[in-house]
Amino acid sequence: MKATVITAACLVMLAGPLAQQGKQATPLTVPAGPTKTQTLQSGKRVLEAYVSAWNRHDFAALDTLLAPDAIHEDIAQGFRGQGPAQIKDFMRAEIEGEPDLNWHLTTVVDASPLVAADWTWTGTYTGDGPRGPVVRQPISCRGASIVVIEHGRIQRFTDYYDLASCFPKASAVQPPPAK
Repeated sequence: MKATVITAACLVMLAGPLAQQGKQATPLTVPAGPTKTQTLQSGKRVLEAYVSAWNRHDFAALDTLLAPDAIHEDIAQGFRGQGPAQIKDFMRAEIEGEPDLNWHLTTVVDASPLVAADWTWTGTYTGDGPRGPVVRQPISCRGASIVVIEHGRIQRFTDYYDLASCFPKASAVQPPPAK
């Protein structure tokens, strides 16, 4: 896992200066409450707003944070969605299985338009886990994401993590079948 984060960070640091030549970040205005808006100026801020929207279950915020043809990939779950509608469907399914999800960015490297982050994800999961169905199973994950920001919106978002490691090892131990 550490190697993935280091590799991602190196990629961003190497590719960032090349991608920045001649490009300026376009600020994005997003809702920040019932009567306020905020302007996002960096890739890091866009990513933080995206994670916050997931934590708040704020589907409407995704319309302003995602490009119309944005792609969100969750490699571990085999998900690839394109456009806000498909990404929101994925978000709904995740929230249904983990209504108390908490996604926390631990490190962010911003080399706009590329952003790399490592994160933790916790929640109480009900559904089909990697070792079979579970009910109210506490989970905890660490992973990394690579994000491409264009014109102040997420164009591509890719998560990398080991799904099985999110579930406690004790759930992997099954008693032998009775004879």
